[in-house]
Amino acid sequence: MMSSLHTGRGRGRTLAAAVSLAALLGSAACSGDDEPDTDDPVETTEAPTPEDRLAQAREVLTDAGSVSLEMTGSNLPEDLDNYIIKAVGSGTMDPPAFEGTITANVSGIQADVPTIAFAGELHVQLPFTPDYITTKPEDLNVPDPAKLFDPEEGIVSLLTTTEDAAFGDQSREGREIVQQVTGTLPGQAVVDLLGVGDAEGTFEVTYGLVEESWEARTVTITGPFYPPADSTYALTLDDFGTPVTIEAP
Repeated sequence: MMSSLHTGRGRGRTLAAAVSLAALLGSAACSGDDEPDTDDPVETTEAPTPEDRLAQAREVLTDAGSVSLEMTGSNLPEDLDNYIIKAVGSGTMDPPAFEGTITANVSGIQADVPTIAFAGELHVQLPFTPDYITTKPEDLNVPDPAKLFDPEEGIVSLLTTTEDAAFGDQSREGREIVQQVTGTLPGQAVVDLLGVGDAEGTFEVTYGLVEESWEARTVTITGPFYPPADSTYALTLDDFGTPVTIEAP
């Protein structure tokens, strides 16, 4: 009788242990299924920032090597003797050079001046002169248009000098979808590039970047070019990478 009872209790303990072990193994298996596989790659969905897009636009412009340019000023002072109203032409970055027509107010007279800027010199065809004359930008008290195309200090420099960059409106212009990026430029950066402006001031800038290609189609700068009033220069860039040859006449 005692032997039979002892044997029954032993079988009961064995069965209980087996059930507990099975439950423990099952729990461990389920726990393992819930843990992530650390070997799987982690996907990131971080969207490009405005600064990323401006840096991308700088790279695209630099890689293009050549571009066409139209620059137009507005709200310009009428009481100054010398200032640029408009510039239309093409430029290269290696070497920095410009060929086109500059519309300027010179000593109160507005004139369209065919211009070639190359190697620090200006070759200009002034009104009533049949041939080009050679001079320097400082002699005419005008900025060097070739500097706009310098691959380090030209228009490209503005893209990564821009502060407080933010995405603006998105719009369709013809076949292109253009994303605006707004920001500010320190006055010294503007003066270094365009030769005019308040170096201590701040300028508002708006870029129009073409989606997918990220070409900087437009650059609009507003601020104290001729203080105390604010003026605007709007640049339109096109024909990225179209071959251009510019030589002194």
